[in-house]
Amino acid sequence: MIKWTSSKSARHAIVIKDHVMRYVGSKKGDVSTVYAHGERYLPAEVIREGQVVERETFVTFLEECIEEWDIKRQDIQFCVPDGQVIVRMHQVDGAIPHEEIKGKLYFDLGDSLLLPFDEPIFDFHELGMKDGQKEVLVFASKEKTIHDYVSVFEEVKVRPNAADLTALSAYRLFHELDQTSTNGYTLLVQVDATHTNVTFFNEHHPVFSRSIFSELDQANWQVKRQGMLEWSGDQDQLFNQIDDQTNEIEKVLNFYRFNVLKGTGTIERMLICGDHPYLELVKKSFQNSFSLQLVFLDDLSDVPLPARYYDVLGLILKKEVR
Repeated sequence: MIKWTSSKSARHAIVIKDHVMRYVGSKKGDVSTVYAHGERYLPAEVIREGQVVERETFVTFLEECIEEWDIKRQDIQFCVPDGQVIVRMHQVDGAIPHEEIKGKLYFDLGDSLLLPFDEPIFDFHELGMKDGQKEVLVFASKEKTIHDYVSVFEEVKVRPNAADLTALSAYRLFHELDQTSTNGYTLLVQVDATHTNVTFFNEHHPVFSRSIFSELDQANWQVKRQGMLEWSGDQDQLFNQIDDQTNEIEKVLNFYRFNVLKGTGTIERMLICGDHPYLELVKKSFQNSFSLQLVFLDDLSDVPLPARYYDVLGLILKKEVR
């Protein structure tokens, strides 16, 4: 493999899901200089809903990937698993300086800032002022989950220098391809084999996110032709799951439209991507169910890799790394 590791602008992006790990290397952090990519499917139940369950097996698996992709002792970027991150809008006093906001978030925890788990780790983005209050977009994840991944990376001799959300990475790729808009709200739907992630964006910021995990028996996904997944179970179960998934997305869409926006904003378009092996069936289901403008990543011609690499490609575009 050709190595472009001398430049500080090089990217080695990794996305780990319950069923697969993917890698993209880029010389300058853009899609035009992608020079390497790879994927390896994980044994069942090593990662479950984004959490490391079988650590020793995962370490061995990761060591094999690092060696195959020749990125040992390199800086890497990774995505925090879907379902392990909460996105919240929050307000703090406008007089609080930027460097003290994170401390204020911990102070508000359990009072005005409620999360479904203890011991979170925070990141945030200031959106502006409203009625003397700073509006803050808060990203919270379990500290243990992040620590588990970072400790494994360090054990296999790679150095994580940036963490991201798959939703942000996916949206970043759509933005790079001129498919985003500041008009109204945009719904991003990531349809993967094991789960679906639904995220609403406003002015390029995520404002609401929900993960919908598949009820299919994941053991029925088999790696077959050309390294792709195929469904070996009952076909009707697969079709019913796609219908159920579409219905769940519609429920989330209606909840946000009628209970959150309440007529104060409009949802203009839906951006769709994912690694679901039967994305064509998903596409037909969406086309029959949603009246929004639908933009499917696999219909765009400027993507240098198969569409299932959507989030890793978006991750190499991330500019903020240590």
